[in-house]
Amino acid sequence: MRFPAVFGLLRFWRAWVSVLAPTLLTLVPLLAEEKDQKAMWCAYTILVCAVYWICECAPLAITSLFPVVILPLAGVLSTDEVCRNYLKGTNMMFLAGLIMAVAVEHCGLHERIALNMIRAVGTSKRRLMLGFMLCAMFLSMWISNTAATAMMVPIVDSIHASINSSKDIELDAPKLEAADKTSQENCRKNSKSRNILLLSCAYASNIGGTGVITGSPPNLTVLSNLNKAFPTDQNPLSYATWMAFTVPLMLINTLVAWTVLVIIEAIYTKNEDKPKEEDERIAAKVLDKRRRELGHMTPHEIQVLVLFILLVILWFFQRPYFIPGWAGLFTQTTISSATPAVLIVWLLFLLPRQPSLRCSSPSLLTWKTVEGRLPWGVILLLGGGFALADATSRSGLSTFLSGKLESLGNLGFWQINLLMSTIVTFTTEVASNTATANIVVPILMEISTRLCMNPLYLMLTAAICCSYAFMLPVATAPNAIVFSHSTMKTTDMMKTGFLLNIICIITTNVAVNTWGAAIFGLKEFPAWAADKSSVNCINSTVSSILMNAISNDTLPSPIAGQNT
Repeated sequence: MRFPAVFGLLRFWRAWVSVLAPTLLTLVPLLAEEKDQKAMWCAYTILVCAVYWICECAPLAITSLFPVVILPLAGVLSTDEVCRNYLKGTNMMFLAGLIMAVAVEHCGLHERIALNMIRAVGTSKRRLMLGFMLCAMFLSMWISNTAATAMMVPIVDSIHASINSSKDIELDAPKLEAADKTSQENCRKNSKSRNILLLSCAYASNIGGTGVITGSPPNLTVLSNLNKAFPTDQNPLSYATWMAFTVPLMLINTLVAWTVLVIIEAIYTKNEDKPKEEDERIAAKVLDKRRRELGHMTPHEIQVLVLFILLVILWFFQRPYFIPGWAGLFTQTTISSATPAVLIVWLLFLLPRQPSLRCSSPSLLTWKTVEGRLPWGVILLLGGGFALADATSRSGLSTFLSGKLESLGNLGFWQINLLMSTIVTFTTEVASNTATANIVVPILMEISTRLCMNPLYLMLTAAICCSYAFMLPVATAPNAIVFSHSTMKTTDMMKTGFLLNIICIITTNVAVNTWGAAIFGLKEFPAWAADKSSVNCINSTVSSILMNAISNDTLPSPIAGQNT
């Protein structure tokens, strides 16, 4: 009779975790030595946040505010020092990028881009999937991967329903209820194909977020930590160099994911009828109909498109390294990426939606629209991560942990990178990718300097691998969206996602050791990181350059060479 009562208590397991985790974890600082007290209280804060993030004891954004309470009370940082991390330059850049994305969604430009891209790729079964993936990948570079996936789902549904019905229909809720039983039965029979299509959109959206530095919050953790620890005008990371490294990798991963999904679909549907030319005609008809419904581009869309392109150009040529950037014209102060981003956002609220001399018109974007659509929680999540990263460095926790991990020096650099990328990839399956990056990246930066390794080597790989959450519906919002709209089981996503995780880990490690090393000079310890290192790495740098020159294996990066 006692078991039902126990099971009843387990229904409130989150409440138990919410109370027990902060209580039991106090043993970490209480049992630590006096000299490590600040570092261990910082570790306590990180562990409590990690438990709350993983178990979702509170909304992610609310958990991100915990450092404002715990760190000052523990004497690690003052309240002002913690709060400054919640809206620093990197956060402002991300906020402005999100507002630009809201403007793109508000005018419907993203849907026009999607339909034209899918139609251009083709309407055969395999090309249709490739079109969906390329479209989701491209859109998630500039708008949130959640919005990109949510927009793709109804397009997938309408095309799939039209192909599998006895008459061309659009899969809107009222029309689906009115559809005949034959259509619904066909849709059930072909649910495996639909599941694969939906899965392809989620995976491509996750991969697409790695393409630009503003595409995903984990990317910004590298920029923030690097700019804080090292001079901005010396380290080689910029919007342009990030794209030079990640865009080829993003395209490779998308094509690899497409190949894997095509093979899996062929296995799952080997006993079903092969696609007919009629299916291609129906798919093309649905796409053409949707494009006609959009009509011609409006002045609203044109202006947003121009401002969007202008923002990308300003970011790209701010500090591209291969040529002098426009930011170098301002010698009195340092111009960060937030400045051009806020300038474009300012124009969004000034320019009229319908230019006319006869009557007034609302602006391209209104604050009411921004309030309703902007994911404010992501800003707090990013800020909370930056606060933890700052505390990790200033409390001495990163030095403490890197000292404990010095035994990794017995491994080769590529082995350390492979190990860390594997750990991060599978950790982000159960934890927030932003939280994972903000905890791991500063520690890896400290480890790198202690091992006389280019800090970007581990930091880049870890941040990119945080986006490889393919296995579980709860791992990312795109996974959750497609899972809720599909008939697949969790095990189906896990099998496909595990295979894709392994492949992406391999491709990322190959990329960072080949063209990534050439772009950022990852094979040598850079002069811009020498002041941060607690050991003498000068001899290591010189010997590395000499060995590279003698063996002619890898030449120093022309970009990094400008900074040494």
